[in-house]
Amino acid sequence: MTGPNMTLCVLIMICSELLASSSQILLKKSAGIEYPSRIKEYLNRYVICGYGMLFVSMMLTILAYRFAVSYMNIPVLETMGYIFVLILGRLVFREKITLNKSLGVILIFCGIILFHM
Repeated sequence: MTGPNMTLCVLIMICSELLASSSQILLKKSAGIEYPSRIKEYLNRYVICGYGMLFVSMMLTILAYRFAVSYMNIPVLETMGYIFVLILGRLVFREKITLNKSLGVILIFCGIILFHM
């Protein structure tokens, strides 16, 4: 996993995963609000922005495939999304980072490192 193309692939995937994780946070924020009608529950700024960000994230992931040395690199890099959601959940919703969540993040990092050895 070397070279300028792979560096570009990794940067694109980090942006993609940050967008996807942020979209999940927006959708969760929307789920915690009570709306007066079913239409407003599904057509509000959080949901529209969340799905818009998810769409852009998918397009970035497709773009990253163009620069990947191996197609196997992309799914491994997508696991960063779990880490971003954990961090964003802590920052936005003040969710606790438990021992199990911490161990999960450590295992994700270990898996990424082992894959790239």
